[in-house]
Amino acid sequence: MDGIANLTKKFDLNLLLNEKVKTSADKELKEVAEEFESLFLNEMLKRANAAKLAKSILSNDEQETYMSLLNQERAKLIAKSQSFGIAEALVNQFSRSKNVSSNASKKISID
Repeated sequence: MDGIANLTKKFDLNLLLNEKVKTSADKELKEVAEEFESLFLNEMLKRANAAKLAKSILSNDEQETYMSLLNQERAKLIAKSQSFGIAEALVNQFSRSKNVSSNASKKISID
């Protein structure tokens, strides 16, 4: 009897689809959180570059555009390789709120 229960769990399409949706949603949440962290880091880098006391003789609009693009890429790389904790905090917060709302909906449907 135990073997049959294990087989039905293993091949139950609803369970398999729910697990795939859950892992997909978790992966998407992590990607969005990392993107937000990179935007935050990009703003930090932008403000750090804007804090120059004086423009150099060689600075121009093209250099500023290049620095802006370079800062965006640096922010993405830093967010992926180094953890500032922003992405993890967002994932934890939204995972927790997702669990609370799903538990609340289960309680409502049971009652």
